[in-house]
Amino acid sequence: MVVETTDVRHPAPAHAAEPETGSGAASETASAVPAANPEILGLVKDDSQVVRLESGQVLFAEGDTSNCMYVVKTGALRIRSGSVVYEDVGPGGIVGEMGLVEGHQPRSAMVYALADSELIAVDDARFFALVAETPRFALMVMQVLSRRLRAMDRRYRPDPRL
Repeated sequence: MVVETTDVRHPAPAHAAEPETGSGAASETASAVPAANPEILGLVKDDSQVVRLESGQVLFAEGDTSNCMYVVKTGALRIRSGSVVYEDVGPGGIVGEMGLVEGHQPRSAMVYALADSELIAVDDARFFALVAETPRFALMVMQVLSRRLRAMDRRYRPDPRL
């Protein structure tokens, strides 16, 4: 599988705002990103659709068409929209899952590499096979979605009484 990427160390395409990596912040953050869910990685580790990104490369931009999700094999990615950083994702983490769950909706955020990374691309066919063969996989994806939604709730509604 070939994924077209851009490099945030050079001008990004018009549809992708350039990530603010600052002086060394990306490499410091990349080393601090913990592994997410080794069980997810274990389910796809032998898949052949590997995508390699160099530090600073954009995997996809907000508004791009979605056709797969990605499992981080090595390295670290950052999910952001505009100036808001949603999450840094390490090995065993997933990105792009909303596009498959929602049926190819446009990407809701930009994802780029904080460090040289290897990802495993999971297309529709593989996603639905994983859900059918390993129902726990579907639960793990839902847990990621739920955790991210709760984080957004805390960010925009910090007072839990509201």
